[in-house]
Amino acid sequence: MKKIVIIAGLVFGLVVLVGAAYDYLLEMGDKTPQSSECKKCHATIYEEWSKNFHAKAWVNDQFKNASNTYSKKECLACHTAQQLAAEKDLAIRPVYKEEGVNCTTCHLRNNMIYGPYKLVAKHKAEQDVSMLQSAFCSVCHMPTYQEWQGGDAQKQCQDCHMPRVERKLVQAFPISSLVPKRMVGQHLQMYEGVFQGAASITGQKGTGTVTISLTNMGAGHNMPTGKYGDYRLVLQTTALSSGGKEVLSKEEVFSSQKGNGVPFKKTVKYEYPIQPGVGKDYKVKATLVYQRAGRPDVAVASWNAE
Repeated sequence: MKKIVIIAGLVFGLVVLVGAAYDYLLEMGDKTPQSSECKKCHATIYEEWSKNFHAKAWVNDQFKNASNTYSKKECLACHTAQQLAAEKDLAIRPVYKEEGVNCTTCHLRNNMIYGPYKLVAKHKAEQDVSMLQSAFCSVCHMPTYQEWQGGDAQKQCQDCHMPRVERKLVQAFPISSLVPKRMVGQHLQMYEGVFQGAASITGQKGTGTVTISLTNMGAGHNMPTGKYGDYRLVLQTTALSSGGKEVLSKEEVFSSQKGNGVPFKKTVKYEYPIQPGVGKDYKVKATLVYQRAGRPDVAVASWNAE
């Protein structure tokens, strides 16, 4: 135990002594560090970020086309911001634009590295607990943030989009052998976890009609949400007679462009007629699918009835 304490003290002293050597990580403008600098210590977070949508915010074809090949200035700052600030103060990062929303966008402000935790690092760092609150995301996601404010969701944006797991924040040796595990936000932001429990579908079969109800159970904001781009949720309902003949095929589209997203905890219902003579002896399937150009479709919820 005594040996471990001595080693820990030596490492801490070394961190303090060499800290000034890492002041280049605090530079901004043309000297803003590339995200690969962060990878040297935070390899797991870097690997997650490199696969997520923030990392591709600048280079994806949908944004390139929507911004008229980066000519619409009002679209650019959020997709490669120098740092998070008030909307009127957002500035485009002059270097490494292809990294999109990168490490420095959220963690480097006013020539200081910020994180949600209080810790000792080889570089200068300060704690900012606001990074765990929804307001932190509002700079670039204001319409969705306002939807969240208008509901009574108990979770913050980060709870769903950056769920925390227990692990070490640093992977670089020898510091990695000394730092304890802590709850760290994941930076992958993939669909699977986000859509679990977000919506539910129920239905009721009748003679001559079938009723389908869709409820936004857990999104915390409209479903779908977003001011820009074309995000869609498609409710597909089909019914087959006992002989396998299709007697119903309906599709309802909820789109961010139409502005008809289902608000949090609200339910929408659709009553569809069934062909005469079918009676109640038919099968119904209703499926909710998330669609976004350039991304795979994702099944969100479903309901089946004999």
